[in-house]
Amino acid sequence: MLPFQWKALRIGDHVVVHDDSDRQLTLHDGVVRRLAPNAGDDRQVIIKLDDEAGVVRPRRQAVHIAPVDRRFACWRCDAIADAA
Repeated sequence: MLPFQWKALRIGDHVVVHDDSDRQLTLHDGVVRRLAPNAGDDRQVIIKLDDEAGVVRPRRQAVHIAPVDRRFACWRCDAIADAA
């Protein structure tokens, strides 16, 4: 996700999140549940995943606005496509 998109996120926005702890970088649908200030110019975004009971606090680079816009390069999406 581009920095201006990250800063524009609002509670209730639908997003797609890569699971960086999964070797397959699985994509999960989610909804922004909380926005919290963080050190520096960035902020922490808390996302409730649709397919799990938990929440995640992903890095900006692991999140896409739903639906995913393939015009923007994403090495995680590329890795998923290469593995298929």
